Amino acid sequence: MKVICAENMGFCSGVKRALDMVLNERNAYTLGQLIHNPQVVELLEKKGIKVVNSVDEADRTLIITAHGTPKSNIEKAKKKELRIIDTTCPLVKRVHELAVEFDKKEYKIILLGDKEHQEVKGTASNAKDVTIISSDEEASKMKLDKACFLSQTTQSLEKFKEIADILKKNIPELKIFNTICDATKKRQDSAMNLAKKVDLMIIIGGYNSANTKRLKEICNKIVETKHIEKADEIDFEWFKDKKIVGLTAGASTPDQVIKRVKDRIEKY
Repeated sequence: MKVICAENMGFCSGVKRALDMVLNERNAYTLGQLIHNPQVVELLEKKGIKVVNSVDEADRTLIITAHGTPKSNIEKAKKKELRIIDTTCPLVKRVHELAVEFDKKEYKIILLGDKEHQEVKGTASNAKDVTIISSDEEASKMKLDKACFLSQTTQSLEKFKEIADILKKNIPELKIFNTICDATKKRQDSAMNLAKKVDLMIIIGGYNSANTKRLKEICNKIVETKHIEKADEIDFEWFKDKKIVGLTAGASTPDQVIKRVKDRIEKY
């Protein structure tokens, strides 16, 4: 079995930065998973870094994840006098800053993203007037005098442009900021290009990882695609009548996990 890896895949700089900031910590708590990858979460737990779902469950040191968090959680942590380690990706912080800036100028903030994602909740908490959308239909209902259009950093650039074009028709004064991170775009482009050359794509990453799910959506439009978290989930039945398999991974997937998957496929 021939395996081809995407040119750009795996850890992004924001994820690497977050891990580097906490690897030497002990007896700390992350507000949600630091990054959406089960192997990394397990590694951190072994170091005494536990996942909690609320500030109330944390003691001593609270780690804000790479996805960021709503302002209310930061305020609550400060009241509890917790030591705060904020690993929020700088690119996510930029979205927060734009939301604050244009909210002060009394622009409606329109945010493309997944309503339940922690990054989106964090961005929305930085402005008084925010509407989160995820479809063309929702965009077509937005009829305003002025608005600022932002995106969750892991959204598809194609989808962002498509929705921006719809918004332009009904909002005379529309400020558009492409806040999709460059690493996300590179991974999506690499995955798309590779999917055109193979018989099957394997996407490696956490099932709750937004950017990994996006890679699957993109590749699935081109070729048969499977999403797995680790090597032992591979079913060799997938490879019947296949000659070339493409491999890519989400921005939270460690290199060693990718290597194990590649090695297992090559044994077929």
